Amino acid sequence: MTTILADAKKGVMVCESQCTEGGTWFPMTKVHRNNGELIGISGNVKDAFAWAQWYVNGKKGNRPKMDNFGGLILRADGLFAVSEDAFEMPIERGFHAVGSGGPCALAAFMAGADAKRAVEIACDIDAHSGGAVIVHKLK
Repeated sequence: MTTILADAKKGVMVCESQCTEGGTWFPMTKVHRNNGELIGISGNVKDAFAWAQWYVNGKKGNRPKMDNFGGLILRADGLFAVSEDAFEMPIERGFHAVGSGGPCALAAFMAGADAKRAVEIACDIDAHSGGAVIVHKLK
């Protein structure tokens, strides 16, 4: 699965890089740049990448099927969580996390860890998160 945490006040989106397939894992990019914004994708890899491609291409055509998907969009006008039906929910508090390690990362962040440390802590707890922790800056 995944851990991605975004902090709109600091303009960062942080993710780990583990993609699990069968009994092994390999590194995968989970945060992408698109026209000055950051897009984080989690959940079912096929559905997550299908949504990202649809979104980056201007939401043209039919929206892809999305099961077990969670996304974040960080742009200059705020932070948005993307639901399985592609609805972009504004996150008024300015921070949020998605993925199997999302709740762990949120707890660590709310307890005072910065975004990178919060994802590192989630990786220590969530069996489906790991690998390198990468900080992406909005600007």
